[in-house]
Amino acid sequence: MLETPDAALDQAFAWAVGRGSPVRAEEGRRLADWDASDLSHLLLEARGFRRVGAAALQDPDALIQEIVAGLFGVSAGGEGGRYILAPWLPEGWRKMALRRLRCHRTLLDIEVRPRAEWAIVRLAVLFGPPIAVELSLRNAGAVSRLTVDDVALEGERAIFVAQSEHEVMIFHAGGAR
Repeated sequence: MLETPDAALDQAFAWAVGRGSPVRAEEGRRLADWDASDLSHLLLEARGFRRVGAAALQDPDALIQEIVAGLFGVSAGGEGGRYILAPWLPEGWRKMALRRLRCHRTLLDIEVRPRAEWAIVRLAVLFGPPIAVELSLRNAGAVSRLTVDDVALEGERAIFVAQSEHEVMIFHAGGAR
């Protein structure tokens, strides 16, 4: 399930998943150069689906992967077998969530809440073994401080093992993103 401020995108995603398309992290599928123009295209596709129906979405799998690998920046096969999670934060969105993402044998919920001076990313392992995660934000600017479950970490990204529920706080240098 997808939760965003855009109801058309949520509806198109639900339809694609209902067609039997898997919601999973795939190796090497992260779209590192994904940006505002890709988001605009994705939203246009979703709104076309809402107006016209299934004929507007030729490839449900591509829509799902655009959201998983593009918007949420999730891919398998990172260094050391980590799952890479690097969400792209759409301007003006206060929350986005991706529920029941399959990472090999693990089901994961991801919730992102960007704010002016920081972003909160919540991860919850719903089922399966713990997974190694590398978490960063793609369009938030420099990081001044980073915590995972209230433990401060050094650097621009959080690397940890997700095994239950976790809260990552990423503070932006200079206050605003």
